[in-house]
Amino acid sequence: MAYALEIVDLTAGYDGLPIVRNFSARIATGTVTTLIGGNGAGKSTLMRAIYGSNRWFSGQIVFAGRAIERLPPWERLKLGIGFVPQGRCNFATLSVAENLKIACYTLPRRQHDAAIAPVLELFPFLKDKLGMLAGNMSGGEQQMLETAMVMLLKPRLLLLDEPSLGLSPRMQQDVFEMARRVADTGVTVLMVEQNVHGALRMSDTAIVLELGRKFMEGPADEVMNDPRVSQAYLGVTASEAAAAAPTEAS
Repeated sequence: MAYALEIVDLTAGYDGLPIVRNFSARIATGTVTTLIGGNGAGKSTLMRAIYGSNRWFSGQIVFAGRAIERLPPWERLKLGIGFVPQGRCNFATLSVAENLKIACYTLPRRQHDAAIAPVLELFPFLKDKLGMLAGNMSGGEQQMLETAMVMLLKPRLLLLDEPSLGLSPRMQQDVFEMARRVADTGVTVLMVEQNVHGALRMSDTAIVLELGRKFMEGPADEVMNDPRVSQAYLGVTASEAAAAAPTEAS
């Protein structure tokens, strides 16, 4: 099996305060892996550590066979790591088309249209909204626009931090399906989510963090059906959660 990302004994955090401690994992290429855990577990800290936007203390991060833990974020971006942080990160007073063009900032101008075309095929709903102000779209549509903006740079690893935050159940489902479509193109997706059941239904692998340390890792369906996870993060048994989940037709 090929691995897009390998993390070995990583300790990271902010200033003099380590949050994630001795974390190790291998993320298979072209898969969706979801990080779950309670508030303060270190999920977002781990994502920022992979992107290089917080403090690295020790350990190793290997992306596409290269150690990157000492590289700044812009160098990681050049290597193919894209990051969609938590919260809105588009230009709300600009149109969808303008947002997409701005996202091509690292590409020569003559390549912009060629870069945007395949992204519109991946996110076809954007074709009808190119003239709309980004801030007038729904939260879910803005989330997918922001992901499309990152996809313009053709990342090999896509980091999504709480992509369904604040969205309706229907839009949450759309966002998770979007993550699955991205992975099906060969891009590796690593996602932080509080909607455990919705995210794991679309994931290949799940990792549970507790107090900055890895508590559990395995196939998403097995982790979701583990009694410790279903009780702690779903609040019900796994069978009850599955019965309550929206169907594709709903």
